[in-house]
This record gives sequence, structure tokens and C-alpha cells, in this order.
Amino acid sequence: MNDDVKRRDFTINSLYLDSQGNLTDFLNGENDLIKRKLVFIGNPIERIEEDYLRIVRFCRFSGNFESKLSKNLKKEITLRVPKIINLSNKRIRDEINKILLTKSCYKCFLMMKKLTLDKYLLINKNNYNRYEIPTGFVLKNFEIIDFIKLNGITLVQNEKLDLISVIMIHLYGEHCIDKIINRFDLNKRKIKFLNFIRQIINLKIKIKNNLEIQTLREKHIYIFQLIWQLRCGLNLKKQGLFYKDRIPFNWYKLALLHVLPLEKIKDIDLFEINWPKFPLVREKIMKSKKKFTFDQVEKAFFQAEEFWVNNNFKSSQEEISNFLEKS
Repeated sequence: MNDDVKRRDFTINSLYLDSQGNLTDFLNGENDLIKRKLVFIGNPIERIEEDYLRIVRFCRFSGNFESKLSKNLKKEITLRVPKIINLSNKRIRDEINKILLTKSCYKCFLMMKKLTLDKYLLINKNNYNRYEIPTGFVLKNFEIIDFIKLNGITLVQNEKLDLISVIMIHLYGEHCIDKIINRFDLNKRKIKFLNFIRQIINLKIKIKNNLEIQTLREKHIYIFQLIWQLRCGLNLKKQGLFYKDRIPFNWYKLALLHVLPLEKIKDIDLFEINWPKFPLVREKIMKSKKKFTFDQVEKAFFQAEEFWVNNNFKSSQEEISNFLEKS
């Protein structure tokens, strides 16, 4: 057995293929691969102490491979879990990205909880407080993660976000946003998104149980009106049309996953819906006011759109114009 094999972590990673396609297998890794068994090379604790990232990697491979832990091995690994705070943010981020891309990532998270890894994941040596009680996952049901990955990955990518910025807050809760930002070195856009989600959660909007209604159209109207309510709750002085806001409409869709129960939104095509087109143009608004400034026009737009929203998006141009003339 060569030295390179001895330095590797698991038997499934000890296979060699030369340029002629000949397989060299010193440790029966091919058989473990076929049987989907995750086996450490040599002494597991020695392998882990060589690089504590291997604890995280063990959890990642647990998503796809059978990983049996004896009571003693679990105890020994758990004792070494706090050492991951010394790992760089980049190495942790890269490994968590791979976990989130794993098909059965919920199995990875269950193993992380089993080893108490979730309690130390957001801590690094720069923000470590030995008197602080580490916070683990608060999410009990990982179904929402699969929902986002299956239905919202394109939206997440189009918004220049990533699964870490979208999913980690579900795992840890709003109170850990600053730690998530710090541990994963998130960029300005992702930080802005997480702070937006924090604001939405803190609004504590009372949700009416209106998703039991019959038609998909009625459900969409309810969702649009709820998003409008959230938008107004963030900034009561907000003027102008919704689609011109700096906060993208798609961010509100992701925010609803923190506001509504998952079972209520599974069948409403959340990630496919678009904000309805407002029927009134600027010229119509300006004609409705004999004297106007830019701010007055923007305020009129807001009032007109609010009237339209409250009328279930059914108001015509004439109805909106009449409303403005009377206001």
C-alpha cells in the first residue's frame, strides 16, 4: 500500500485508475462503493485528527452511503467536533455547499445532529466565546429543504443567491443570521437578502387561513395580497409602483417560506407566479392631477396600486382613474 492511500479518509476514495483504465484497489474500496458502505481507512480517530474537516465529510457521505457508528466511535468523534471551529470559513463553506447539493442532504443533517456538529458549525476561532452555549439546528422537519431544492433552485440562482444563504436560516433560525453571514463569508447581496428575511420574520404579520379556498387563481390573489401587506409593513412610507422597488419580487416568494406553513403553499406554484401587470400608465396618473411633483405622482401610483390590490387586481384603468380623481 502506498503512502497516498494511507493519507486518504474513506475506502471509497482510495481507488486508482490509470490512463489505460486499469483499476487499483488496495482496500476493497470498490466493494464498499458497490455496497454503499462508508468505511474509514485505518483508525477513524487518527484520520479525523489529521484533518477535522473529515468529520463534516463523514456527514456529507452519510447522505449517500451507509455509515454505522459504534457507541464508542460516536463518543470519540463527538469529543473532537469542537475542533472544527479552527477550520477556515472557505473550507467549511465548500463542504456545506456539497452537502446542500447532495440528493438526500437531510441524512447529512441528521448525522450532523447526531454528532452535535450542528452546534459548532457556525462558530469559528475569531468569534468563539467559550462561555456561549452553542446553538444547533432549530428545524425539525427537513422537508422544506427538499422543496426549495426541487422547486426553487432556478429562482435562487437567477437572484444571484445560493443554497447556503437561502437554506441555512431555515436550519438555524433568524437569531443566527449574523453568524451565518460571518461563517460563510457571504457577499453584500446575500447579506441584504438575509437582513430582508429577518425584517419579514420580525413583522409578525397575522396570517389569515385563506389557502383553503377552492381555485388556484384565488390562492394566487391571496398570496399577492399577502406580499403587498409584507411590502407595506417593511416601509409604511414606501411610494411608487411595487415592481420598481429595490427588493425583488422573488425575494418575497422566498420570504413566504418563513411566513406560511409549507403544506399550505405546496400546490400554489409559488416559484412560478409573477406580480400582475398594473393596468395604469404614468400618463394617466399625471392627467389625474392638475398640479403635481415627482413625489406626488409616486404617491398617486402607490395609492392607485393599493386600490387595485385591495380590489383583487380586477380594477380597470377607468376605475383606478376615478378613484384617483376622488382622492
